[in-house]
Amino acid sequence: MDLTAIVPLKALETAKGRLSLELDAHARQELATWMFQRVVKVCLAALSVTRVLVIAGDERSAAVARGLPVDVALEPRRGLARALAHADVMTRDAPATVVIAADLPLLTPADVDAMAAAGGDEAGIVLAPTEDGGTAGLLRRPGGAMPTAYGPGSAALHRALAAEHGLPCVELRRRGFALDVDTPRQLADAGRSDAAVSELLRVLSSRTHT
Repeated sequence: MDLTAIVPLKALETAKGRLSLELDAHARQELATWMFQRVVKVCLAALSVTRVLVIAGDERSAAVARGLPVDVALEPRRGLARALAHADVMTRDAPATVVIAADLPLLTPADVDAMAAAGGDEAGIVLAPTEDGGTAGLLRRPGGAMPTAYGPGSAALHRALAAEHGLPCVELRRRGFALDVDTPRQLADAGRSDAAVSELLRVLSSRTHT
């Protein structure tokens, strides 16, 4: 499949604010950068992905992305909805696009390829929800077949948008998409689930509390 992966990376300066009691600002930025780089490498390794486009929320985010073999669009202070609308313009000729959250530490190439295969070759939507009702992955065939609606409860909003646009919506539930990291509980779950995440958190926590 000729699939374009779109990975939004918010401004690093304000990354993961809900983890402020667990990690200081520098550690939160390191965590966000590490998860983003891991997600991008997963996308690059997926057999279905032919292009990765990063939508960066500030110059620091863009600089991180430019160190990887991806296309980068800098969208400072525009908000996620407008940034993704711009990404849709940039990918309007793509046969299919998949928006993938930048904070999925358990994601694997097999997860991305499963998403690509889930909807077959017909026009439609594949939705990979997080465990808390968010959207970890949103595949649209063709690219930009409907707008995005990220925010609290976005999985339900995306289902409703698919119905509104007359698009079939396949729901894909996989471990790699289920856990994003925004809260202390999710951070702890990620650390228990993956050895690399556990080691990173050990290092970051030691720096924060010394």
